[in-house]
Amino acid sequence: MTIPTIGLIANEIVRNNFSQEAKKLGIEIKLFQEELSTERVIEFSKNCRFLCIDPAYVSTSSLRTIERSGSLIYPPISTVEALAKIDRHEATGPMLSILITRSPHAQISTWPVTLVTENVLITPAPAINEEQAIEIQLSAIKLASEIGLIGGIELIVNADDFKKLITVNWTNPISSYSFDIGSVTNYFEQYLRSVLDLPLGDTATLNPFIVSGNLNTDPDSDDYRPYLHLMARNPKLKFDQSTKKVGLIGDDLENLLTEVIHAQQYYSGEIQE
Repeated sequence: MTIPTIGLIANEIVRNNFSQEAKKLGIEIKLFQEELSTERVIEFSKNCRFLCIDPAYVSTSSLRTIERSGSLIYPPISTVEALAKIDRHEATGPMLSILITRSPHAQISTWPVTLVTENVLITPAPAINEEQAIEIQLSAIKLASEIGLIGGIELIVNADDFKKLITVNWTNPISSYSFDIGSVTNYFEQYLRSVLDLPLGDTATLNPFIVSGNLNTDPDSDDYRPYLHLMARNPKLKFDQSTKKVGLIGDDLENLLTEVIHAQQYYSGEIQE
């Protein structure tokens, strides 16, 4: 069997994440720059089995042209258009992230529902019982099936009313880092499995809770010095400078929140110890 080549149009950070996972699976990815013309994309696509395109970087009219050229695109233009018809709502407070992937043969996977606040992400979302979480996940699965999703998507919804859609993320989910450090199969690997129609991986979390958040560099310091204190204080902390994230997994939610928030405050220079 010939090793498949996938074309990818997304931002630079996402391209790196997909490239890392593709290498692990022995898949070749041809990376496209977001500013490439429609004609150039069509030309490049001739050497790819299919294209994975983040609709945030390619106009709907260009997607139609690329699809009409005979290029296979994920997500399909019909999926993008169907989602565009759903009303969006303003973010007025905490939100929920629902990650879902679906393959051409309708294999579907989801991860635990994540609470998104101004400072941190918490998985699973607290104050949501198991019955509510299942209802939210089943609703997302139903939507993915109805719009014919192939690949992956993150639905950001109102925390008080999950039926109120706030925004959609395709290749760069807000919660992807949480599941990179805290689940058996991360989003980027699962996305590739989905579009390649491979059996999907286990999305169970490695620990009962995952807490992550953004890092802001101390203007009087740099991105390296804070490690000396933070890694000594808690060797279990995980960092990603490419996306400016910090995270921790464990079984004590209160302690995880304390440690991640402390790391954020120390890293930014808000506190000194």
